[in-house]
Amino acid sequence: MSCARLAVVVACSAVFSSATARAQSIADLTGLTALRARLGSTLAPTGAGVRVGQVEASAPGYLPDPSHPEFAGKAFNAFSGLSGASGHATAVGQYYYGSATGVAPGPVDVDCYEAGNWLSNGFINGSGPTPPLTALFKVLNNSWIGAGGSAANIQMRKLDFAIESQGLVVASGVNNGAGALDVPLLSHAFNGLAVGRSDGQHRAGPTLSGFDRPGRMKPEMVAPAGATSFATPLVAGGATLLVETARTWPSLSGNANAQRPEVIKAALMAGAEHRSGWSNGAPTSGPARGETTTPLDPLWGADELDVNHAHWILTGGEQPSAPSAAAALPVAHAGWERVLTSSNTSRYWRFEVERAKPFVSIVATWNRQTATNFGSFSRPEFDLELWSIDGSGALTSLIGDSGLAAFTGGNVRSASAVDNVEHLYITGLQPGAYVLELRRTSDALAAWNVAVAWELRCADPLAYGTGKLTSLGQEARLGFEGFASHEQDDFELRVTQAVPNVAGVAFWGLAQASAPFQGGVKWVASPTQRMGVVQTDASGAVSIAVPIDAGMVGQTRYYQFWFRDPSHPDGTTVGLTNGLSVSFCR
Repeated sequence: MSCARLAVVVACSAVFSSATARAQSIADLTGLTALRARLGSTLAPTGAGVRVGQVEASAPGYLPDPSHPEFAGKAFNAFSGLSGASGHATAVGQYYYGSATGVAPGPVDVDCYEAGNWLSNGFINGSGPTPPLTALFKVLNNSWIGAGGSAANIQMRKLDFAIESQGLVVASGVNNGAGALDVPLLSHAFNGLAVGRSDGQHRAGPTLSGFDRPGRMKPEMVAPAGATSFATPLVAGGATLLVETARTWPSLSGNANAQRPEVIKAALMAGAEHRSGWSNGAPTSGPARGETTTPLDPLWGADELDVNHAHWILTGGEQPSAPSAAAALPVAHAGWERVLTSSNTSRYWRFEVERAKPFVSIVATWNRQTATNFGSFSRPEFDLELWSIDGSGALTSLIGDSGLAAFTGGNVRSASAVDNVEHLYITGLQPGAYVLELRRTSDALAAWNVAVAWELRCADPLAYGTGKLTSLGQEARLGFEGFASHEQDDFELRVTQAVPNVAGVAFWGLAQASAPFQGGVKWVASPTQRMGVVQTDASGAVSIAVPIDAGMVGQTRYYQFWFRDPSHPDGTTVGLTNGLSVSFCR
């Protein structure tokens, strides 16, 4: 069996400086900054209380450096015996649970393994019939690769068995460098998450022949780091945040389904940020428009980790499906369900879309199950499809020309014959009533759980116009935090670069304007409604909560902020921001 760290193209010393220099940009690119801004420091998850694991190839040591300042207060449990510190393991730990760099700085217990020992009696117990050991960790990171030889297939079956039976969440990297997948361990597992790089410099494509169900698409997603060794722990860290959320969020803490590995996987993938040009191969015209048998982009998978949107999906809560389209009730525009299915049946969710959606992202994923002697495995097949539904409850296909008026791009049917994931990514979904169908094909298998997660994203608010220069020479700016969603109800206007410690008031109307006003421009047409008086802080900033009620859904409002500027040279004593257009959704 050949084990190696994931190929790293920079020297170890460069890895350390990169980890420090890119800490803020990583938080921005992974959605962590937006998550913290939306929830605030007291509610934003850190991964606290979640025990994590880390497997490393010997270099020759396998342990992170416990004296590193980012690891203060953490306990490293050496499950593969005594070892010196590894620079690679230390850098992986920084991206995973480091206090400054990591996506999930909260965990304090880290279970550490050397890859060869982990594959043998340290956890997997080799390729024989002995089952894996019982893990203490909940989330596991694998920033190493291996060929594995004839034992690899059984070892990955045993890993998938542990994920399914113990409820583990496992992220494993693919190799660096462009080209096809080259080694199976551990990216070829079914029940984990295979991870690549946001710059695309990783191995990708169909899983190799000679291993279970060849041709499956890998990686499932990517993250913003300069090597897959460090992209992978960003995803593992994102999973750790979601596990903590599942355990502590008031509406989730009593629901064991919320921290199941397939639910965490579905939320991470559905919440991924899809880049321009992302495609899973659905034709853009003709009779097969909107249909694909390849659920993921061949290079990016579901694309880049976004913990803010994954968190929004998970906290949307478990939404009930129905056994028929007619019985399906409208569900939240962000949510999920772990649903039990039977052979040759379907489950349905209904969506009422009040305004055009810039995009819709839906993922279904399910685990394989293995025989107790690991000599075989089984899993059913599922398809995922979005339908239009009329007032009488009749379904209309959106495939081909019939979908031209309903959506501008992407796929409304995902029907892979080999993958254990299906993915719909739809752009420009128009207002109307829709039904999502999860369809299980005919088989002789028992009842099977599937996780389905979705986000029908609200349109982002749009800033327009410019703010008036203040007496301090800055342009006052009006932006936002949170989602303009009635279901989420966490939306705030965010004023920056106004005058410090002055009174101000936000106002809104139902149309834009561009009229001279108090030495600046009034960007909101009359009549307008004033909100409450607020005070800017010492930096000239203030956040203003905007409660969203049901009557605002489907409405667009135009906002601006007026504030005192006593020293303004134009003599008006008034400051004004730009305008902000906000379309409210469910």
